[in-house]
Amino acid sequence: MQKAILFKILQRRFKFRNPHHWVQIPDDFIYTQDEYRSAKAYIEMLAKRGIAFSYPECPYYPPAFLRMKEPPLFFEYLGEPIWLSLDLLSVVGARDVQVVSEQWMRLHLGPFMEEKKVGIVSGGANGVDQFAHLTAIKNNVPTIVVLPSGLMQMYPRSLQVLLREQKNKVCFLSEFEVNQPVHKAHFYFRNRLIAALGLFTLVVQSSLRSGSMLTVHHCLEVGRPVATVPAHPQMAGFEGNIKLLQEGAFLVRGFDDLRDFWKAELQSNQSLFGGSRHK
Repeated sequence: MQKAILFKILQRRFKFRNPHHWVQIPDDFIYTQDEYRSAKAYIEMLAKRGIAFSYPECPYYPPAFLRMKEPPLFFEYLGEPIWLSLDLLSVVGARDVQVVSEQWMRLHLGPFMEEKKVGIVSGGANGVDQFAHLTAIKNNVPTIVVLPSGLMQMYPRSLQVLLREQKNKVCFLSEFEVNQPVHKAHFYFRNRLIAALGLFTLVVQSSLRSGSMLTVHHCLEVGRPVATVPAHPQMAGFEGNIKLLQEGAFLVRGFDDLRDFWKAELQSNQSLFGGSRHK
């Protein structure tokens, strides 16, 4: 618990940044008694509420986070740490989701999840995010919802239903303290975790100015590849997809492309980082 307290102090001090890329507590780290008492009380409160937490020296910390430019110093979660047992695919897209995007996920993404037993990571937003989470649940694979708010202030509120009805299949994860409401700036932090957790990120539907494109930026920073679904240039809401294809994103037409790209990324990950959980 001592290490958890110190990492929580660091997180509060740097306001969710990690400018020194710390994954260990510095030997010369100095803190005040007030900082220590407050962090200790907060962690004890998490334990009483049944909320799990992790930090860089914890065995439940996702190895993918260690590759980040600024690894999170502390995060909290409700549910199982599925990143330890499953390979993950990040799925992002528009809130104003088109019917064709829902159909595509149902016909291609769902069977891919089921066959490969791939966990899904997304941000829980209305639209593509929630449809991806629900598609995972329907195909009996776990999913991670990365929040832009605290676990007791879930955004959007519709996620409360998912928590009550599917708590054994969903892990809710947040860098923010439990009662922190959503804030516009929080989406930046949320999206970087989504980008890091997945073996690659699939952009299902995106406009040019969107959170999905911000997640793509984080993918490039952490060295994760990006794939996207093609679209006709006259289709509204898919401008981001077309721009990504112009810039070299991998084109995913359907199940076969997903399977081939997944296999290639597993092999690449194995050679670079010492293995993966599935073939």
